[in-house]
Amino acid sequence: MCSRRLLFAAVSAASCALSVARPASASPTIGADLDVAFPLHSRGDSGWGFGIRLGQQLKAKPIVFTPELGFTYHGFSGDFGPKIYRGILGARLGFGDILRPGGFFHVAVGHFVPTVGDNHDAFSFDAGGFLDFTLLPLLDLGAHAAYNRVDADYGSGAYAYLTVGLHAALVF
Repeated sequence: MCSRRLLFAAVSAASCALSVARPASASPTIGADLDVAFPLHSRGDSGWGFGIRLGQQLKAKPIVFTPELGFTYHGFSGDFGPKIYRGILGARLGFGDILRPGGFFHVAVGHFVPTVGDNHDAFSFDAGGFLDFTLLPLLDLGAHAAYNRVDADYGSGAYAYLTVGLHAALVF
């Protein structure tokens, strides 16, 4: 419930800011992420992952709002390291031109594949922050960190993990 309120507040704030700021421009985006993932409990060891995102970047200086949808994969090593596939829907909100700090939030449908036991489809979400370098008009480069959770029944409940990585986005 708190996640929905947070997402609604972020979207509302961005919409209000876009409406009172300078006239907005919109540009399609394609983004890619490369992550290192760390589980927050003893099930599995660290792993890696990637993501791809499609969105529409809305700019009203100094605010940049990007609704997006995409796909992520994270695989964990070790004897009990699961694989997690997620279809995501959410948004990014950043501030600034050349250096752009910001945050993001996605809700998702996750497919959880443990090394032992049954696969699970479950609600998932992530929330995090980023810092983009946007000197070139066509390319945004940056780093990000996020908390991720899949509500799969995996022994003690949901599977939570942290990701840290790099990303790039083409802005058309």
